[in-house]
Amino acid sequence: MRNHKTVVLMVGVFVVSFLFFLYLSFPYGVLKEAIATQIQLATGITVRMESFGPAFPFGFSADGVEVYKGQSARFKVRSVTARLSIFQLLLARLGVGIRVEDPKGGNLDLSLGFGIIDLISGNAGLPSHVALSAKSFTVDSLADFGIHTAVDNGVGGPMAGPLLAKLGLRGKLSGNVDLTLNGKVPSQSSGDVKLTLTDAVLVLSDPSLNFPDQSFKTAQVSANVGNGTLNIDPSTRLTTADLDMGVDGKVVLRPQFSGSSLSLKAFLKLQGMLGDQYGMLVDGLSNGMGKNGSLSLQITGTPGAPNVNPI
Repeated sequence: MRNHKTVVLMVGVFVVSFLFFLYLSFPYGVLKEAIATQIQLATGITVRMESFGPAFPFGFSADGVEVYKGQSARFKVRSVTARLSIFQLLLARLGVGIRVEDPKGGNLDLSLGFGIIDLISGNAGLPSHVALSAKSFTVDSLADFGIHTAVDNGVGGPMAGPLLAKLGLRGKLSGNVDLTLNGKVPSQSSGDVKLTLTDAVLVLSDPSLNFPDQSFKTAQVSANVGNGTLNIDPSTRLTTADLDMGVDGKVVLRPQFSGSSLSLKAFLKLQGMLGDQYGMLVDGLSNGMGKNGSLSLQITGTPGAPNVNPI
């Protein structure tokens, strides 16, 4: 019996050692190119990595990551690390942790959990758990990437698109998101969202338009999920000397998010120099619902068919 245990132990050690050696000696250069190629084919996004390799115990790490789309949409981070969670596997869930570090030392950690049974059956849908933690994560290049991608996809149209493309957002993101989601029974979902942007500035890169940089006095999102309802706190707003905008209310969640029930209020107000120069633009783009650069809306219906009316 003792000999049998010794043989089993030796075989186990050999298998683990072999797998670990295979993990370390895997041709990650080939895998790096394969990942970049598949991302480009699926999304049109070009990804470049200075280096790519294993991250102990089960994961991968890439340094010097640059992402491009089109001629102007691009951003860069210092490193991206993705790992599988062993603890989540013990709970019959597939857990993926992603850590992103920006060039200035800020970081963002994202954790996603999926039920293994749902994945196997093809009914995964939303992750069962979402956790995000940000600490002074620089959003400059990421915001530029999002803005230029939106403009390239036609957002803003021929009138507002060129102006939108010249906007920039600078700042550092901090805060936490912790959500437990149940796509089949939304009333069992719960969680909190609290995100703040510090040292935030809205920038227009074309000086000929005489648009002053807007330093944010307030830039935060605060919300919670309970009993199947997403409650957005009135403190969710962006405020500068010449700009004030925000949203509050609730969204009653349904198994199909497009059928969820909306009850929201949103407002936008341009004032000072910004109101004098661009108030009429807001009035025009809002189809008459705005006045003197101010716009207050009641949003009801569903995300798939929202009803938007002036207040």
